[in-house]
Amino acid sequence: MQRHTSTRIGAILVTVCGLAGLLAVAGPLARAEEKPRTLLAVFAHPDDEQAIMPLMSRYAREGVDVYLAIATDGQKGVREHSGILAGEALATARAEEARCACRTLGIHPPILIGLVDGELYREENKAALLKEVARLFAELRPDAVVTWGPDGVTGHTDHRLVSSVVTQVFQSEEGKAAGQLFYTGLPAERLEALADLGTPAASGTPLGFATVQGRYLPVRITYQEEDGKLAGEALACHKTQYTPEEMARMSGMARAFEDGAVHLRPWFVDTEPITDLFE
Repeated sequence: MQRHTSTRIGAILVTVCGLAGLLAVAGPLARAEEKPRTLLAVFAHPDDEQAIMPLMSRYAREGVDVYLAIATDGQKGVREHSGILAGEALATARAEEARCACRTLGIHPPILIGLVDGELYREENKAALLKEVARLFAELRPDAVVTWGPDGVTGHTDHRLVSSVVTQVFQSEEGKAAGQLFYTGLPAERLEALADLGTPAASGTPLGFATVQGRYLPVRITYQEEDGKLAGEALACHKTQYTPEEMARMSGMARAFEDGAVHLRPWFVDTEPITDLFE
C-alpha cells in the first residue's frame, strides 16, 4: 500500500511540475531552440471557456500560443433577453461572441467545430468530435490540454461528452502528440467563500454545480489581477447568454471560487502494475 501511494503522489508532483516547466517563461536561448509553448482548451459551448478565462489570459500574456476549440454551435442556448430564437441566427451570434472573448483574452481566434448544440450524444457527432480532436492534437501538438472534468461542472451532457472524447483521444495513439491533460474543477472547500457573498445554493452547491474535493485538484495556476479583470470583460462578450447583472454576479462568484488561482487536476496513470485493489 505504501509503495503504491508513494507512486501516485509522485505522479501528481511530476505532472504538476511538468505543467510548470512546460508553461514557464524560458530563457532566450531555450526559446530559440524550442517550438512555441502551446495550450489547447477544449469545451462544449461558446461561453464554456469562462471556467478557465484567467488562466488563458495569463499564459497568452506570457507568450504561450493559446487555442480554444468549441465543439458545438450553441444554437439552442436561447435566453429571452437576447430576442434571438434557436437556430442559425443564434449560432452566428454566439460564434461572434466567442471571437470577441478570444480577442479580449489575447488568444488565437476560436476553433469552431460546429456540431449541433445538445446533440453530441449522437453517434455521428461523437465520431466527428473524435476525429477533430485527434486532428487538433496532431496539428497543434499542444504541451498542455485543458477540458471539463467528468462531472462537466454543470452536469450538461455535452460537457461530459467533451471530457470523455478528449480523454479517449489523449490516452490513444493519437494522444502521443499532446503533452499533459488537465481537468477543470470547482473546489468544494471554496463554498464558504460563496456563502460570504450571499450566493444561494442548491443541494449544497451554488446553482447546483458539481464541486470536487480539494485534494483532487492539486494543480493551482495563479493569475494576476489584470487576468481576472480581462476574464470579466471576456465574459461580457457573451451578451446572448447573460444579462449585465448576471455577468457581474458570475464574475464575482468565479473570482471568489478561484481565490487567485484556477484549480485543475491532472490525468495520469500509475506505471507500476497493480495486482490487488487493497494492497
